[in-house]
Amino acid sequence: MKPSALLLAMTLCLSAVSFAQTPGPVAVVNYAGYTGDFPVAPGSIASAYGTFTGVATTSASTLSPMPKTLAGVTLKVNGVDAPLYFVSSSQINFVVPAATPLDKQTVEVVQGSNVIARGTVKVFDIAPGLAQSDVQNTGQGILQNQDFSINSSAARAKRGEIIQIYATGCGATNPAITDGAPPTTLSPAAASVKAFIDVREVGVQFAGAHPQFPGICQVNAAVPNIASITGRVTLFITVNGVASNPVSFWVE
Repeated sequence: MKPSALLLAMTLCLSAVSFAQTPGPVAVVNYAGYTGDFPVAPGSIASAYGTFTGVATTSASTLSPMPKTLAGVTLKVNGVDAPLYFVSSSQINFVVPAATPLDKQTVEVVQGSNVIARGTVKVFDIAPGLAQSDVQNTGQGILQNQDFSINSSAARAKRGEIIQIYATGCGATNPAITDGAPPTTLSPAAASVKAFIDVREVGVQFAGAHPQFPGICQVNAAVPNIASITGRVTLFITVNGVASNPVSFWVE
């Protein structure tokens, strides 16, 4: 090789080393918690936030089973590919693999063969969080009334009826379900799930895996037939005594 050719090759090699991409940071939270210290649980839905340059906004086209690569992006928890709901240049929503060990685990966002972001997440066996439509303290919970309408100030639950509460992080189900796939049979939560409306414990008819959406725990609870429970009311659940974030909903 001529000296000039050798110099060019060395320059190109050094340039490649100098410009190799260093993984950026990624912060992972329970999708229903919205705070950095809110842990996740195996089988729950989580959100990863960071700068994922060049990632096109894409949602999963199927949930049976969910894809583990979207728009050329894979997210790994403890080295295991996670089922993906949504990816964008700043946020990735995913289901934490059911076999994820507890304690602090590594999370990597991979684009092609490159790790573009890396961080850690705290994993607990149970980490209940209630879905809400805004990030306000005790914001509007995402739940359905007995007639399957979405609860709001214009569509209120009735006292004495059943509401369907949507949570995540309720822990294992019995029978267990496949990562990123809806259950093939009724799969109740293995843990004890309780619901509280206006600080009163209320009857829970069912708590377990949602029949369509992986990572969602559905809790069916009765609204007490008490005259003082009206207007905007606070709601939370506990799983084996661990409390979720509180949300609010509307009662006639």
